[in-house]
Amino acid sequence: MNIITSNNESIKIPFNRFEYPNLMELVVDRYYEDIGECLGRGLCGTCHVKLIEGSLNDTKDLSETKTLNQVNYVDNTSRLACQIILDEKINNLTFKIITDHK
Repeated sequence: MNIITSNNESIKIPFNRFEYPNLMELVVDRYYEDIGECLGRGLCGTCHVKLIEGSLNDTKDLSETKTLNQVNYVDNTSRLACQIILDEKINNLTFKIITDHK
């Protein structure tokens, strides 16, 4: 999996399945990005990411959709990193961290 950081740096991230509860925890722990102010509860939108490459077939629940509707730069590829489980489905995907200044 790849992450494009808020500084537009592309990082390949190796991970073990379920090593972290979600993508946000992995990014915060390994790459020190300052995301996830609500600590992964899906309420703040500060872990907003966009799927840049690949396809994620998981559906957004109502809570995630509601939170995303309150943040900037949302489109149909937007997700909350705290709601993305680390499993084999995201192995070849690329996500970009979205901040208030893109």
